[in-house]
Amino acid sequence: RDQDGNTALAVALLHKRGVKTISPIITAAKEQFKHNLGQNVMTGPSVWSSPNLIQDDRDKNAILEAMSEFINRRNLRGKTALLRAITNECSVATVNFLIK
Repeated sequence: RDQDGNTALAVALLHKRGVKTISPIITAAKEQFKHNLGQNVMTGPSVWSSPNLIQDDRDKNAILEAMSEFINRRNLRGKTALLRAITNECSVATVNFLIK
């Protein structure tokens, strides 16, 4: 986060970056959540060779929840990345990408 509490995603949108810029940010966050899930939850010998394996729907739901929190995280002024995209007049494609 920056001094205003903005995530990398929000900063990219503040500078009117499009899907080509924000997609890798979102993908990296998702991969980090998967990695953290693998490190924190899946520790048995059957998954040691594949720590990022998503075992069941609970894991998928945990990742979806973490992604939702990441995308909807508010800065110190209460603004989300989606609000940044809309108020900074980012493209419709960018706004749709965030909503998905």
